[in-house]
Amino acid sequence: MSGFGKAGAARCFARLALVAGMAAIPVAQAQEVKPVGEFGWFGVGKAYELEKGHYYWVGEFSGTFFNDKGDGSLFHLAGVKCPAFNDLNFGTGTGRSGGYCIIADADGDQAFLTWQLSGAPKRATGSFTFTGGTGKYKDIRGTSPFTGVTQINWADGTASGYATWNR
Repeated sequence: MSGFGKAGAARCFARLALVAGMAAIPVAQAQEVKPVGEFGWFGVGKAYELEKGHYYWVGEFSGTFFNDKGDGSLFHLAGVKCPAFNDLNFGTGTGRSGGYCIIADADGDQAFLTWQLSGAPKRATGSFTFTGGTGKYKDIRGTSPFTGVTQINWADGTASGYATWNR
């Protein structure tokens, strides 16, 4: 992430990471889903310094969702990929982030969602909304809150963190 520094990269990724981890109820009958669990993520992308202390990041958060209900619950151990953006101003301590996520289970079925958040760069809250899916998730719907946290800003400009869903 040229021109983006370790701390800035980590903060960007924390916001984006929030997004990734949605599910907790079998969805075969198109009911509203309110997932509860954690999405552990790794963020990779590119940042652009727009002005001193103001960065725009574009990249992807990816990892695994862990449903609090464990084995057999919706999306437990599913893969998650979230193409996203992060607009952060470290001078004012504010930012906004958003994007999409694709959740894929071991059967190959996928659920899709949009997400957004705003607030402080290191830890922020937002919401995600399911927009559809394939197979057993084709009629998925629901909106849930989440909190995203950047834990580690790596020297190479990547970041690690997690997002808690609906807690």
